[in-house]
Amino acid sequence: MVVEVERELLRKCRAGDWNAYEPIVRAYESRVYGLALGLVRNPDDARDLTQDSFVRAFQAIELYDPDRPFLGWLLGICRNMCIDFLRRRRPLVHMDDESPEGRKVQLPDPNARTDRPTIADETRALVWEAMGQISDEHREVLVLKDIQDLEYAEIARILNIPQGTVASRVYYARRALRAALEAMGVEYP
Repeated sequence: MVVEVERELLRKCRAGDWNAYEPIVRAYESRVYGLALGLVRNPDDARDLTQDSFVRAFQAIELYDPDRPFLGWLLGICRNMCIDFLRRRRPLVHMDDESPEGRKVQLPDPNARTDRPTIADETRALVWEAMGQISDEHREVLVLKDIQDLEYAEIARILNIPQGTVASRVYYARRALRAALEAMGVEYP
């Protein structure tokens, strides 16, 4: 979204105009959903949290600092809502837990568009399964960096930690993901 257009829409939102918020929701909905899905690992819960994040952001729009990127602020709200959600819902079924039928629980692929799995679909499913096996802290930073493609500075603002800590967490998270994939028998380049 063009910065000037976004600023004007946000100015109108501050005045209570819900209609001005709709283009912002459309522009960032997939990014917020991607973060929520990466953190809570359930598509239905992620959709609910995405919607709730946008509502909460609109309700708190007067707290938004227009000198900072809106997306980072919005993702911070979503992250906090996901953390609160996970705290209330613990213990959750983890990706390495067995279902009652005795088969591994797998995260549905939100981008799958066909009934026939492709190599990319299978790879994506394996990565999601491995993401479920690493710590929440590692998964969170990988979702922000590698899925949301945010810069270290923006991640640092969202997580309220120094940039160096972000870089360190990304490094160790990638190592943990690699180890999880290798433990699953997946060759990692």
